[in-house]
Amino acid sequence: MFIQLVLLCLLLWVSFFWLQCRYLDVLECLFAWIAEQLAITRRKRARDERLRLDRKWVDSNGPRTRDTKDSTASDSEKQARDKGDGVQMLLSPPIKNRLNIRVEQCCDLIASGLGLVLEDEVTQRFVAAPAPVGEWNLLTRNLRHRKRHLNWQLRLVWLLGWLTRYILLLPLRTAACWLCLFMISGTTVLLGHLPEWRFKRQLVELVLRQCFRITAACLPMVRRFHNIEHRPTKGICVCNHTSPLDVLVLMCDGNYSLTGQVHDGILGVLQRALSRVSPHMWFDRRELADREALGLVLRLHCAAKDRPPVLLFPEGTCINNTAVMQFKKGSFAVSDVVCPVAIRYDRRFGEAYWDSTRYSMLRYMLMVVSSWCICCDVWYMPPLSRRGDESPVEFSNRVKAAIAAQADIDDLPWDGNLKRWSPVRDWQ
Repeated sequence: MFIQLVLLCLLLWVSFFWLQCRYLDVLECLFAWIAEQLAITRRKRARDERLRLDRKWVDSNGPRTRDTKDSTASDSEKQARDKGDGVQMLLSPPIKNRLNIRVEQCCDLIASGLGLVLEDEVTQRFVAAPAPVGEWNLLTRNLRHRKRHLNWQLRLVWLLGWLTRYILLLPLRTAACWLCLFMISGTTVLLGHLPEWRFKRQLVELVLRQCFRITAACLPMVRRFHNIEHRPTKGICVCNHTSPLDVLVLMCDGNYSLTGQVHDGILGVLQRALSRVSPHMWFDRRELADREALGLVLRLHCAAKDRPPVLLFPEGTCINNTAVMQFKKGSFAVSDVVCPVAIRYDRRFGEAYWDSTRYSMLRYMLMVVSSWCICCDVWYMPPLSRRGDESPVEFSNRVKAAIAAQADIDDLPWDGNLKRWSPVRDWQ
């Protein structure tokens, strides 16, 4: 009976991953069809607009030009000329006077200048990145950019997708996520009361990894890990930061000691639960004493051989996964060897970025569970050592550049805390 139960669980687990892959294939085919429909609708609208402008030009300029030539041309010449003029009017754009052309050129220059002033390379990293041109994933939050290019077929598919996500998937995923939160809290309470015996750490790692995998499956989250031979086993692991889901993704494949800002609400519940069974370090970034104490704790943690690797996000805040911003040097002054990890999310299936200045954690999780899914790629990279003549700042910049190159995103020198605070007057 026990063997049959184990085989049934394995079969269900394998079938779940198979269904997950098929789910992504169906979504990719659907998005390709949507892109094709958008392109067809855009071409049709452009053709209709072209014909409307040509017709308007013919109505306004046609009679006068014909009257001037009818008196000197024969009937055959008139017919040939009319036929040629009709073809030319359909093929050539409408004629505009010189003043309109100059005004349009000035408007283009003004729009380009305002775009350079308003959309600098920093502030656009603190908002959700727009969908690629010509693509749409049926999400309502991206609908306003596509409204004018929708036909009745796309509107019908959007309505069916909305009903599927909000009526069917959202209640199921929400209930499953709350059950997972209670499961993690209850499991950590039980494991926290176990005596400090030899195999407690292995048991905690095994149980927590399965709990996080179940939670990721309930969102759902599709994870692809690359170069697993470089998975960190000790020391310090640094990673680019997009959202709290980064922790969930990495904890599904390994065990880490976490560091981060103290939070309230749902995140606070998870932080207190994990602290019962693992050595995690939570601090307040506004308190200088907390940051100084964190450096000492990190040194002691790295010196111990029986501790899991420390997971750090040196950017200090969430960036929208289009760039890697300045790494804090404190993470690289603690140890001379770090293990870089690069994460990149596929925005076609859902937006993973958490704009903590606009949305609470509860609102953010609602947006996540109402998406199609969260798909991400994780690259483990070989450990990087600090050179003898290299300062912590230079070491952090080299690691940041390696992560940006691996994830194929931009490498920016700006401080991510510009998301919350204005730049210092002396730096302007």
